[in-house]
Amino acid sequence: MFSALLAVSALAASVAAQSHTSLSPAQITHVITVANNASATNGSNVFTPQVVNASLGETVLFNFTQGNHSATQSEFATPCIPAHDTNITVNGFDSGIRPAGNGTAITQLVVIMNPDIVNTTLWFYDVNTCGIGGVGVINPGNVSATLQTIDGFTRNAERLNGTGASSSSAAPSSTGGSSGSSGTSSGGGSSGSGSGGSDNTSAAAAMRVVPAAVLVLALIAGGALIV
Repeated sequence: MFSALLAVSALAASVAAQSHTSLSPAQITHVITVANNASATNGSNVFTPQVVNASLGETVLFNFTQGNHSATQSEFATPCIPAHDTNITVNGFDSGIRPAGNGTAITQLVVIMNPDIVNTTLWFYDVNTCGIGGVGVINPGNVSATLQTIDGFTRNAERLNGTGASSSSAAPSSTGGSSGSSGTSSGGGSSGSGSGGSDNTSAAAAMRVVPAAVLVLALIAGGALIV
């Protein structure tokens, strides 16, 4: 009798395992809970988990359970700006601010891993906590090859303090440095050359004037010049 019960239990476990592993991609959902961060200076717990790997046809569900947060897709270099604002070819997902209260107004945002995005790393952030690390990623891919990690993305967000001004602040600095360097070199050379040319002309004119003045004085002294 006991052995028969063991056999039935083993069969049930086997069936359960088979039904779990035979789930179609459309039946698999990865849930990211979106709630308040653990402290006022750390937003790493806004998205739990922060990193999700999802395959073709699977679903990523953002479950807003607490606080006022968003799930907004962005780019790695500009973590606090909507992706479409920095790359018009990307129509990234954006939940907008979801006021969930204290679990009293729970809502969801569904992102399905369709063929057009499944092989793309999807960085995302929360509008209200991006500057303190309220960020996450779907399918980070080969981070060893890209050197783009969740830690690096978090540092970018914190460095920009949630302003997302990477492209707007870095570009003038880069452009200004290049322009300034080039301008200084070119302008300095041009200015130096122009200044040198002006000095030489003045010196030549002085050399022409001095002998003439000496000649006039000599003629007057010798009585050869009639005034």
